[in-house]
Amino acid sequence: FWVGYQKPALMMQMLRYEVLGKDRFDAAFREYIKTWAFKHPAPADFFRMMRDESGMDLDWFWRGWIFTTSRLDQAVDSVTPRSDGGWSVQLSSRGTMIMPAEVTLTFDDGTTNTRQLPVEMWNLGPSFTYRFPGKKRIVRAVIDPRQALPDVDRSNNAWPRNR
Repeated sequence: FWVGYQKPALMMQMLRYEVLGKDRFDAAFREYIKTWAFKHPAPADFFRMMRDESGMDLDWFWRGWIFTTSRLDQAVDSVTPRSDGGWSVQLSSRGTMIMPAEVTLTFDDGTTNTRQLPVEMWNLGPSFTYRFPGKKRIVRAVIDPRQALPDVDRSNNAWPRNR
């Protein structure tokens, strides 16, 4: 049941809202429907059309959602001050699926800063250091603060862990 109905629906939702954005997805999907109406497209036709119309390489996305049984597990491993006054936020992808990341930093004055990080940050491996240039002290970091992604272990999504 999960693989036949829920996973494809979740995949399309992730592609529309978290990867391409509504406008880019909707335009590409309309073109796919127009091009393939009353025909017999194969999955590769859909993949190609979404790539060509969106202008984005989506091979990483199809690999994780279609061709493997990968699972997503993003984590905040640590937050440390740097010698230049900024901060290093150590992120990791502990699962075998990759997705872009959203990180919210909370500072000691109660303000927050949310950043969208591209999927390419995982190109060099499962660890990524986000270097925040601000001087304010970070007291909390949360990856996927909207809980929009299908993360299999949310217990490692925040730093510090004891909150």
